[in-house]
Amino acid sequence: MQRTIINPIYKDTVTFLKTSAETGHEFSLGELTLLPGGGNPPHYHTAFTETFIAVKGILGLRLRHEEIYLEPGEEYTVPIGEVHNFFNPGTEEITFHIKFSPGHEGMEHALRIAYGLATDGRTDKKGMPKSLIAAALIMDMGNSYPSGFFSVLRPLLSYLAKKAKRKGVDKALILKYCK
Repeated sequence: MQRTIINPIYKDTVTFLKTSAETGHEFSLGELTLLPGGGNPPHYHTAFTETFIAVKGILGLRLRHEEIYLEPGEEYTVPIGEVHNFFNPGTEEITFHIKFSPGHEGMEHALRIAYGLATDGRTDKKGMPKSLIAAALIMDMGNSYPSGFFSVLRPLLSYLAKKAKRKGVDKALILKYCK
């Protein structure tokens, strides 16, 4: 399995430094590189905290009520349930680490599937899978839930994810993008 994955939509790469399996599910740790203007959409998690550690360049984080900027060596832990997203506010590529505590194999799979779909041209210009079923499964696997207007879709997406799991769609995506 590849340790580094690339998302051409979000303009980033993820290198899995430590997987949940490798740490006894204590944490998952990834290193991301992000081009200027890159970032992800606002979301929240209910199963793990997410710690951001700036390594090279300034890392921007949008939280529910503020923006913060981390310089190399600084970190911030997003508590469970807090809406957030990361972005590169500068003009140079940045590098940072993301740590999920406890480790979350589902998030690792969700990232691999989302990046694989983007690479295969199976997402829109904003990185959302063209298949609502795939989007629902990625959300469910990764314990990543949309905020704002799209939060009203969560019950529908949860229903679609459960239905797709019964049909084995999750296993097919894992086999294609995570093995």
